Amino acid sequence: MKKIFKTLVAVVAFAAATTSASAQLYITGKFGLSHSGGEQEVSAGSTTVTKDKNPDNRFNIGTEIGYYFTDNMAVGADINFSHSKNKNADNKDYWNAHNMFHFNPYFRFDFVNTEKISFGAKAEAILGFGKDKNQDDVTEKYSDFGVAIIPVLNYKFNSNWSAGVSFGSLSWGNSVSKDKDGNNKDTDTYLGVDLSLQSLNFSVVYTF
Repeated sequence: MKKIFKTLVAVVAFAAATTSASAQLYITGKFGLSHSGGEQEVSAGSTTVTKDKNPDNRFNIGTEIGYYFTDNMAVGADINFSHSKNKNADNKDYWNAHNMFHFNPYFRFDFVNTEKISFGAKAEAILGFGKDKNQDDVTEKYSDFGVAIIPVLNYKFNSNWSAGVSFGSLSWGNSVSKDKDGNNKDTDTYLGVDLSLQSLNFSVVYTF
């Protein structure tokens, strides 16, 4: 982690020292809110009964700050907070809440950069922490560390405003969970491709 941080500092220092007419600072805003629930049909022997689904509420907010030091290369960081809460449909007093914070520094390279479109990929370091908690105050702490390659696309409305979208990722990471006293450590290492709808993100981008 120290090596990644030192590398990021060196890249940012290089970007700040670079004098280029195309140098641009940009910032984005991200926001998401969702709810799922309703009813579902469940087989019970030879009959089918209708049951309530467990209600699930999700919320996330974030920003991205970046700096183009050439026409097609940029450094920056994704900063995100997410919250989700799931309740038991049969007993609303039973619930589980999950909170997660991520600070992900990245390097971006655009393969295509026209007057309207910029398309490329971000090489991102994943740095996160959070916790789970339920109605009985049973708490688990989480930490994430890894790397990811994420395709990104921007459509420019004018010199200042554009829309950003990213979808999918190729990632490797290590997730660690512990109880609130730091015991019962559980480690999960993952490597895979994510093409789910949850990987689809939209943003509004302002360039200075």
